[in-house]
Amino acid sequence: MDDRRVNWACRVLAGLVMVFLLAPLVVIVIASFTPTALITFPPKGFSLKWYANIFHASTHFINGLVNSLKLGLIATGVDVFLGVFAALAVCRYDFKGKNALLNYFTSPMYVPSVAFAFVLLQVYSQIGGIPGMARLLIGHLVIILPYIVRNTVSVLHVFDWTLEDAATSLGAAPAQVFFKITLPLAKPGVLAGALLAFLYSFDEVALSSLLSTPKFVTLPIRIMNYMELTFDPTLAAISTLLILASLVLIVLMEKLVGLDMFVK
Repeated sequence: MDDRRVNWACRVLAGLVMVFLLAPLVVIVIASFTPTALITFPPKGFSLKWYANIFHASTHFINGLVNSLKLGLIATGVDVFLGVFAALAVCRYDFKGKNALLNYFTSPMYVPSVAFAFVLLQVYSQIGGIPGMARLLIGHLVIILPYIVRNTVSVLHVFDWTLEDAATSLGAAPAQVFFKITLPLAKPGVLAGALLAFLYSFDEVALSSLLSTPKFVTLPIRIMNYMELTFDPTLAAISTLLILASLVLIVLMEKLVGLDMFVK
């Protein structure tokens, strides 16, 4: 009887926590359909005009979305190339300073992005003439690399390296061994790291707010700038779309690699 009571209490507590976490999201989604200029809950009617306002040129949200996608995709693509080979070097070979090198690759996870952004800002101010895209790309390349390295390493730690030796003994070239043996088996870690890295790059605010220029502004900064001047349901509408996009990515993560991969 005691065990049943404890189990029941845990379920109730878990349900209350879920309601506490999801309630603000539900309020945002419902409030995005209000027809009034001020956010009201429950909304006094139904309207999609605030969703249409997202696509107006005056809000600059689409321009910010394009910049965020461009920055995230390029940074993730470059870091997948660098991170996979860094993880292979750490896991495949035994050498002095191996753990120190792995800690070096993952060290940006433990440095606040604001502090790193201030350092980059000082460097850029001394060099001068660096375009906004390049300023942000360099910063994002550094801060998202650990996610790819750590997830790839988690797979390669249990990798059976004798498979590579067997393929080589059968006459496979090094490139064939990598693309047909190593990379397919490491794919879950690579995909998990790439998805996490892209999401982190897309949502990054602290570094982007310090390094962005008037000609290159990402979507999170556009939202912050809009919120400083105007507070209407447009913000709730774009937040709803971002929540929906996040749910789609979560489903893709589950289908491609499984969510347990991210726990590891």
